[in-house]
Amino acid sequence: MDSNYYHKTKKEILDLPICYRTIEAKEIIALGENHYSVGNATFEVSPEIANAIDHFAGIKKEQTQIAHDSYGEQGVTNLRNFFVQAEVKHGKRLVLAADTVDKRIVKALPIKNTMIPPEAFFDFAEMFMDKNDYLPEKVEYNQVGAGGISIMLKPVNKQIMEFSPGDDFVSNGIYLKWNPGEINLGNYYERLICSNGATQVSEHSFMQANSPALTELERILDYESISALLKNNLEKMLVNARLAIDTTASVRELGIASKILNRYGVQPDNVNKLLPYDQTREKYKQAEFPTDSHHMAQAKSEFSMWEIFNILTYFATHNKIWSDSDIRRSSLMEDGMTLLLRERDIKQYYNIF
Repeated sequence: MDSNYYHKTKKEILDLPICYRTIEAKEIIALGENHYSVGNATFEVSPEIANAIDHFAGIKKEQTQIAHDSYGEQGVTNLRNFFVQAEVKHGKRLVLAADTVDKRIVKALPIKNTMIPPEAFFDFAEMFMDKNDYLPEKVEYNQVGAGGISIMLKPVNKQIMEFSPGDDFVSNGIYLKWNPGEINLGNYYERLICSNGATQVSEHSFMQANSPALTELERILDYESISALLKNNLEKMLVNARLAIDTTASVRELGIASKILNRYGVQPDNVNKLLPYDQTREKYKQAEFPTDSHHMAQAKSEFSMWEIFNILTYFATHNKIWSDSDIRRSSLMEDGMTLLLRERDIKQYYNIF
């Protein structure tokens, strides 16, 4: 990505018709199942936004369902107002992001400290690049709302590591992610030659800032202060990657991977083609093997953990469904790395194959 393209993409993001407002719990008044009042404004929200506000207040879906079944819409309204007001004493705050063209709320996000404007995120990213000799490689963002921004940074001085003979990767890539409540810094590993024939980027987060205050940002501005974390991440990744090559995934782990794709809106048919969890579980069921989570963690799939990791990261980087700048790509890669770094289920497998 050259400088002109970076600044063009940055302008596209900052020109999105999204405005943000930080509100305290005491300002939120439920008027109905999907209607709220904040200050002098009343608005209707999608079920997804209502669920996010419920989560902010500590309300579970089961509780709203019981309230609805027992007392109807008024029961849900009363439940929400009771829980939200109970959070007032904790001083909890929420950022609402609104589309000023469509006149709708597109994001409701609890924040730990102070809202971070997207402009402040780009200012910080450019300070980090200037100070630590990085260049922008790719910018991804949610083009239809306030779902976040990700900037992949490539090092001017690349550190190349050998994963296996003839299989090299860049070990000192950095990425920065933003949402209204947080800046997240992590490192990525870009494999230059891969067993599946494609360059891969895999991410691992390790540091956050929850405020645009300089004292917060300084913690993650200095590359030297995070070099030990980079080293530790690299060592952990290598250990887990080599273990994954030699480890057969459990059916439960296959299911976790398939649920990750489901969460990103991948169609069930496509998920089953990539990661046939339902079919594998059904084989065990037909063999009269228990299919609860405990037993599926002891049941052998037909995939190595490394194959599953490759499938997730390959889909993230090469699918034709999402645009090149869709932030779901980097988020899925990060989830793939999280799965790789988990403790493996393998102990002693039952095996029907």
